[in-house]
This record gives sequence, C-alpha cells and structure tokens, in this order.
Amino acid sequence: MFNHLPRKTNIIKAFVISGVCALLNIVIGFGYRYLFLKILSIEYLGINGLFTNILGLLALAELGITGSIVYRFYDPISKDDVKKVGELMRFFKNAYLIIAGAIFGVGLAITPFLKFLIKDAAEVPADVNLYVVFILFLLQSASTYLFSYKLTLLSADQKQDQFSVINIIISFGRYSSQIIVLFITKNYTLTLLAGILITMALNFIASLWVASRYKFVFDVKSKLDVEERKNIYKDTTAAMFHKIGGTVLNSTDNILLSKFIGLAITGIYSNYYLITYNIMRIIGVLFQSFTSSLGNAHFMLDKDSRYVLYKKSLFLNFAVTGLMTVCAYSLINDFILVWLRKPLFLDDITVILIIIQFYMEAVRFVSMSYTSACGLFVRDKARPLIQAFLNLLISIIALKKFGISGIFIGTIISSLVTVFWREPYLLYKNAFGKKVLEYWFEYIKNVVVVLLSILILQFSANKYIIVNGMPHLFVLKALACMLVFVLIHFLFFFRTEEYKYMISLIVNFAKKIKTK
Repeated sequence: MFNHLPRKTNIIKAFVISGVCALLNIVIGFGYRYLFLKILSIEYLGINGLFTNILGLLALAELGITGSIVYRFYDPISKDDVKKVGELMRFFKNAYLIIAGAIFGVGLAITPFLKFLIKDAAEVPADVNLYVVFILFLLQSASTYLFSYKLTLLSADQKQDQFSVINIIISFGRYSSQIIVLFITKNYTLTLLAGILITMALNFIASLWVASRYKFVFDVKSKLDVEERKNIYKDTTAAMFHKIGGTVLNSTDNILLSKFIGLAITGIYSNYYLITYNIMRIIGVLFQSFTSSLGNAHFMLDKDSRYVLYKKSLFLNFAVTGLMTVCAYSLINDFILVWLRKPLFLDDITVILIIIQFYMEAVRFVSMSYTSACGLFVRDKARPLIQAFLNLLISIIALKKFGISGIFIGTIISSLVTVFWREPYLLYKNAFGKKVLEYWFEYIKNVVVVLLSILILQFSANKYIIVNGMPHLFVLKALACMLVFVLIHFLFFFRTEEYKYMISLIVNFAKKIKTK
C-alpha cells in the first residue's frame, strides 16, 4: 500500500536519483542563465531577483501550515492508516486553495507600489512593463499551490526519488520553452509567459499522476475530526513564526539591494546567489531524502537507534558541506568567468561573507530535517522572529555603512546569536537526551578541516593554477580542491565509525553501478 522498503534502501535511492536530478537541473539552469545574459542585459536579472524575493515574502500567506501538516503523515503512513492520510490530504487541499487566493489577492494589492522598491527607475529596460511582469510571477506562484500539495505525499512516503524526477521534468520543460521563445522573440515578458504556462501545465499533469498512484488516499471522503484540526491550528501557530522568520531571512536580500544599491548590482549578486543556491540545492536534495526516513524512524525506532542514524546522517552532511565550501571559496569567481565569459565579480570581502553564510546554512540540513520530522519546531516559536528582526535591522544598518557586504553581515550575525546554537541544543535535549557538546565537538573539527584545506589551497592551487576563463584549468583546479579536502578529511576522521559508514556507502554505490 504505502512504501515499506527498508529505510536504507529508500535513503540510497533518494540520495542517488535526487542527486542526479539536482545536477541535471543545475546544468539546465546555468545554461539558460548564460543564454539569457547573451541576449538580454544584467538589469533583467535584477528584476528577476527582486520579484522572486517579493513573492517569497508573499508566501507568508502559507503561515507554516505545510510543516505542521506534513510531519503528521509519517505516523499514519508507517501504520498503513489510509483513512487518516486521506483526511490529512483533504485538509491540505482546502488550506492550499485559501493560500493561493491570499497570495494572488495580496500580490495584486501591492502591484501599484513596485516602483518604490527600485532605486533608479531609469535602470528598468524600456521594453519591460513592471506590472505585467509581476502579475506573471504572481500567477505562477499562486498556481503552484493548486497542485503541489499532492506531490508532498511522495516525500512523506519516502519516495523522494520520484519527487525529484517529476521536478526535473518540470524544470526541463520550463527552461526549454523559455530558451526557444527567448531566441525567437528576444522578449523578456514573452519568455516569462512561456515558462509559466508550461510549468502550470506540467504541474497539473504531475498532480494527476500522483492522484492515480494514491487513488486509495484520494478516495477518502471523511474529514479530520475537530480535535485533530485544533492540534494542527495549534502547531501552525508555532510553524507560523518559523515561516515568518525564514521568509524575512531569505527573501529580503534582493529587495534591499534593489532599493539601496540598484538593479545592476542586484543582477550581479544574483549570479553568486544562483551558484550558492544550486550548491545548497544539491546538498538539500541529497539530504532531503533523510527527512521522511528520519520522520519514519522517529516513530519506529528507540531513542538510541534514532541517534545513531542521526549521527551518520550528520557526518555525511558535514563532509559534503565542507567539500562544497572549500570548492566554492576557491572556484566561484573562476566559475563565473568560465560560465559567463564576463568578469561580473563582487569584491573579495563580500565573496568571503557569501561563502561563510553558505556554510552556516548548509551544515544545518540534517538537523533541520530532524527538527521538522519530529515536530520540534513547536518548541522554538520565538527564535525565528528574533532572528528575522535582527537580520533585517543589522542588514539595513550595515548596508548603508559597508555596501553590499552589509547584507551578509546581517545574516551571519543574526544566525550566530539565534539558530546557530539553539537548534542543536533543542535537538539533543528533546530528541536524543544527549549533551550538545558532542555536536559542537564534531562541528569544530569540520570547521578546522575546511579552514586547513583553504589555507593549503591558498599556497598551492589558488596561487599556481590561474584559470583565467580556461575550462580545462578550471577542472584541474577543482580536482586539486577536492583532493586536498579529501586528504585532510581522511586524516581527521578515518578512525571514526561514521567515516567507515560513509566509505561503505560509496563502495556499495560503486558496486551497484558496476553490476548494472
């Protein structure tokens, strides 16, 4: 009925397939961005970034209800309780219909004020009607809620691999249609329209496919009882604070840059954001496979067994993030030059701050997954609001004093004084009953490995391999970065059980690929 394959099998399938899909998605996305900038100017990217952040703020209408519902799926799915899962899906559907309407309504209401978010209106390309473009963005955002709730069932049922394949099909359809229209018309608005129409159509088809696969769930006509709905509303109150905090934290950078710096710089930053976002996406997709498995484990395993699974997952998270951070620090500007053939760079201090922010967010994936999977967000209601307030306040002050780097100073400081220490503390205390010092010991070791790798690279590959836009030299430097990190990581961790587990996973992958 539901997916009851071994947990390790589900994790491996999701890990491999989701990772491949993420890489394909990134290749397509970077290819599209390259063609976009060959035909249109950097200011168009600034508009993209600005409107994407505005829609991120409008997503506050979701109020965190997704998180408060999704983690409720794990228990009934593990028990094959079709009736309960069906009732949750009906509730989910009604909630998302309301959310879609709220986003579209609020979006229309703020449309007349868009020009106040742009420092210099002269930067807006002559062929762009801001209001028409924004409404197109708005339609895509609102329409997503009409279909996406069904796809959530795949993740809850430990079928992240299928979820990832659907997403890559949708992305390929969107980018392909946009590239065709961009080449034919060279018109930004028509390009957006083509992508939006294809995305809506493919989302609709995907939702029909999921409904057919889980017909037994969607045939359920009964509603959640009053007590269960009250509990969801109660949890939503807690989730709402996380949603507000997370949205303000992640959806204000481009708005602040557009308002105080300008569309051109916003466009340049958007390239760095695209790179770090896609690296985060790879890590996120890989470790998203653990969310449903950790949720399942929370109800099926004892506390000690859950902790062992968490430690192995966390070690993998630290290792992958460390490798990505070392490579990003050494290669990000080289990649932009190889990719876009233009030196569209930010200053060195800003780049370092972007990498630090990236690392601090990426090492949290497994901890965030477990916090979400077992409903611990309810115990951390105030923290996201405090973090968001500090981030916005410090970013605005620092932006005026230090320019673009102030944005990242605000994010880093607000994270350090809130989620950086509080998330692991709550997790170890409430989920595992362990001392959080174990977490910090591993965290510090991983930071030392990253810093030591970067230091060695500064006096070797970074100094002697001058890429200068040459792809083969970029590949050589990337291999040097990976080699240095892998060797340093081995010296620090080769005796640990978690390292041996990671190697066994790699060996098993290699054997399966060789067999096939």
